[in-house]
Amino acid sequence: MIKTTKNGTIIMRVMCAIFFLLFTFLYLFEYQADILAVTQHVLAHGVTHYNRTIGAVLLTIILWVLQLVIFGLSGLSRRFHALTYLPSLLLLGVLTDVTSHVDQEPYLGNWLWGFPLIMAGYAGVVWVCRQLEPLEQSSGDVGVFSRISWQNLLVMVVMALVVCALGNSDRTFHFRMRMEECMVKGNFAEATQVGVKEAATDSSLTMLRVWALSENHMLGDRLFSYPLVGGSDAMLPNGASVKLMMADERKLYAHLGVVFIQKMRPRVYLETLHKAHRATAAAHDWLLCAYLLDRDLNQFVRHLAKYYPINEQLPKHYKEALIIYKHTTSHPLISYYNNVKEADYDDFQDLGDKYGNKRERYTALRDKYGDTYWFYYHYKR
Repeated sequence: MIKTTKNGTIIMRVMCAIFFLLFTFLYLFEYQADILAVTQHVLAHGVTHYNRTIGAVLLTIILWVLQLVIFGLSGLSRRFHALTYLPSLLLLGVLTDVTSHVDQEPYLGNWLWGFPLIMAGYAGVVWVCRQLEPLEQSSGDVGVFSRISWQNLLVMVVMALVVCALGNSDRTFHFRMRMEECMVKGNFAEATQVGVKEAATDSSLTMLRVWALSENHMLGDRLFSYPLVGGSDAMLPNGASVKLMMADERKLYAHLGVVFIQKMRPRVYLETLHKAHRATAAAHDWLLCAYLLDRDLNQFVRHLAKYYPINEQLPKHYKEALIIYKHTTSHPLISYYNNVKEADYDDFQDLGDKYGNKRERYTALRDKYGDTYWFYYHYKR
């Protein structure tokens, strides 16, 4: 009976170990890699770079070794065995409990005193459990489907959920850091695919999307297929509401032309850049899109012909803007006509007229025309 019970607890311990190793590695590699990358970047002041594979493997091994030490010291091998993983899993949650202001706030914060306090309480709980385990009556229920196995696995699942609750779960921040990680590596094409079907956004994410699309020469064709906020003010970092955490700001300004000593709002900067004849070809699209983001069609039209011939080769959003301009201006500076775009814009207006309820109208138009400048111009605020 003793041998059978021992074999049963071994099976249970192996199941717990497999669960822990798989959860920890996947949590670090798939979910929190970008958060750990920005954390290391900030703490190391950009000197070192986090590798998601090496980092996930090393942290998983370190946390597992910690569990083995706790198991060796506590001797909890039966009903309370899962508790030997608590310090490792709690530490995992602490490591990924990072705010979007990690560059301005202390990394560990309250955990500096909270973690030792929890561990002191944990030591007391382990002592009590250690006294209770020898008193348990063996039921002979062993194996993968035994009660002791599933009780321990249930505790492991609960602790894993606590880890997920502690770790950073801000989707927008995850998107931002994933994009910056791609852009640091020069993979701007992959950066444009991050969060492409998600509604979550902020001004910093808007800026990153502008930059990534520009590097791929798709700014005029795809910008308004993303959720955008902040207008033209969100196009460049300001150190507060719009900022870069890992990507090099100098590369951004080199992409556009030069950086001026005097701080300017993005639209003013782009206009000054062009007046000084220091703008790159990419900066032309940035200026045009700045006008579109601010819904300033008059300025957009005044500058469009400087950089593009008015024909069917125009980027998608520029065509859409010209259609709106034509329908909202009595004496347009540019006369542009496109049968397909005109028909689509008529359908866009007709679909909007079908719904009296604002929410229903917004949803219907977003589903069909959410990737157009028309939807942004008329319905995004």
